[in-house]
Amino acid sequence: MAAPLVEIDDGWDFKVLILDGEWVMRIPRSELSIEELEKEIELLPELGPALPVAIPRFEHVSRRPPYVVYRLIRGEPLHDEDPDGIRVFLDALHSFDAGDLRVPRPGWQEIYRAHVRDWRRVVTPLLDADERRRGDALMGEIETLADFAPRLVHCDLGPSHLLCRDGRLVGVVDWGDAKVGDPAIDYAWLLNGPFPDWDVDEDLRRRARIYHR
Repeated sequence: MAAPLVEIDDGWDFKVLILDGEWVMRIPRSELSIEELEKEIELLPELGPALPVAIPRFEHVSRRPPYVVYRLIRGEPLHDEDPDGIRVFLDALHSFDAGDLRVPRPGWQEIYRAHVRDWRRVVTPLLDADERRRGDALMGEIETLADFAPRLVHCDLGPSHLLCRDGRLVGVVDWGDAKVGDPAIDYAWLLNGPFPDWDVDEDLRRRARIYHR
């Protein structure tokens, strides 16, 4: 018999509770997380019908206090299953027109320039000369993250967010980072982890490698 309540505490942005082995309750931990949740509340009902796999479908939404409840999507984290199914999912996601939905459309390079400024302020002073040179070379590649057609991206496609069952991709969860940006970011782990031999555009592969590093 499933435990009536299981608490998962490994998320930075949300507390996650599994209720009766059937339901997921996500509770934001900060004001920023509340904003991310509001984005999901608007985006996911529109996006869901366009995708070939399940995504959270909120059955209950509360704003005071803020939380959502949805039916558990059963699956295990992706290892190297269903490469074709994952490509179909990515194509569907990156073809979706976010239109007037409340999805962030940030200045893409400026996001990473801010990361570079933080890196140089916090990390660079701790490095030796050789490490600084290698770090500066990597940071310099940020300026090449351009000349792509912006698409809706999940922006955090790691194994724990790609759920598989019986060898097939069945669900994708945790959409709080979704935004309009470079589709290569959704390939970052996939091309540099389980599927390095995928046939993709070489510039997309190059950008995915930068995001992965």
